[in-house]
Amino acid sequence: MLLAGKVAVIFGGSGAIGSAVAHAMAREGAHVYLGARSQEKLDWAASSIRTEGGAVETFVTDVLDEYGTSKQVTHLAQQTGGIDVVVNATGFMHEQGKRIEALSLSEFMSGITPFLSAQFNIAKAVTPHMGGNRAGVILTVVAPAAPMAIPGHLGHIVGCAGTEAFIKALASELGPANIRVVGVRSHAIVDAVQAGSYTGEIFTAKAQSMGITVAQWLGGAAQSTMLGRLPTLTQIAEVMTFLASDHAGAITATVVNITGGATHN
Repeated sequence: MLLAGKVAVIFGGSGAIGSAVAHAMAREGAHVYLGARSQEKLDWAASSIRTEGGAVETFVTDVLDEYGTSKQVTHLAQQTGGIDVVVNATGFMHEQGKRIEALSLSEFMSGITPFLSAQFNIAKAVTPHMGGNRAGVILTVVAPAAPMAIPGHLGHIVGCAGTEAFIKALASELGPANIRVVGVRSHAIVDAVQAGSYTGEIFTAKAQSMGITVAQWLGGAAQSTMLGRLPTLTQIAEVMTFLASDHAGAITATVVNITGGATHN
């Protein structure tokens, strides 16, 4: 098993990506701890993992609350004796589609502030409980917009670029402590909407503005890739599970591209 005996803490653990990653990591032997804002959704995700024989616990947290996140993680680490793997699979509703003449400052910042705040709060909370003789890794899922230049996505592009920069900068600080920091840049995930992802609302608005269905919009996105297809939740989860393992122990300060070739830098 790739993650036998490891403690994996997944923020956004009740979401489409977070729960998929939790299933994969639990199957590979990790004891997973799922954190999110809704206990009801966490219970559903945890029940599904237990049905498959995985070891899972849950905790309610708001990653935009610096003090609350730190307190919750400290309590968890005291129970587990430390943390090996951290996954940031959180997501926040934000504006996509408006050009600058129609965009307010708050709409612009909606693609930046919550995402970078979550990065900072999670990293600050978990790093005291990782590393040393117990090698650690922090993994973050990020949308593919950082290298793009497309109209109507100002805040989203800047937020993604900031997230990727944060990953690399944090890796430089934590490397000496034996903690790796890696990003996973994913294109729109073909089955995420069906799995209940919040991106369904964003994709619906995009599709409606073009007079097409979400399925048609996803089909168009797939055709924009080199491979002609979008990644699946299973593919994202399996790559992240590998990145969390000792097999990827020399990988840090980078963003792994899982966009089917939609981006290539």
